Amino acid sequence: MSLMEQFANPEMMHSLSMSEKLAGAGITTLMGMGITFIVLILLWGCIAIMTKFTYRPKKGDTAPQKADAAAAPSAAPAATATTVNAAADDSLIAVITAAIAAFQGGSNNFIVRKIRRMSGETTAWSDAGRADCIDSRKF
Repeated sequence: MSLMEQFANPEMMHSLSMSEKLAGAGITTLMGMGITFIVLILLWGCIAIMTKFTYRPKKGDTAPQKADAAAAPSAAPAATATTVNAAADDSLIAVITAAIAAFQGGSNNFIVRKIRRMSGETTAWSDAGRADCIDSRKF
């Protein structure tokens, strides 16, 4: 009778020596970890294959092309990436105005005159959130 057959039988567990019990436990552990690792590799492979079949790049989503060393880099204006059409701006202004009016309790004397985008990497909301987070950690 093999060690694993003895290890599987609950009646024979008491008759096994400590080294046989440790060997059986080690084999069981390695088998469990091995099966888990193999299943994870199979899942990873399935996900990779499914990604290749289902991924469709968007119209502007292309890989960046390497420029020649002799060619001068073209200076693309950064403002083109952040431009928004006029209809979206009007609806954004209306939403912000309504939110401010609701916050102030419906006072009718408030008029939004100008809303402009802030330049920089972070927005005002993220700066305020960061400041709140830092202030909450002070003792």
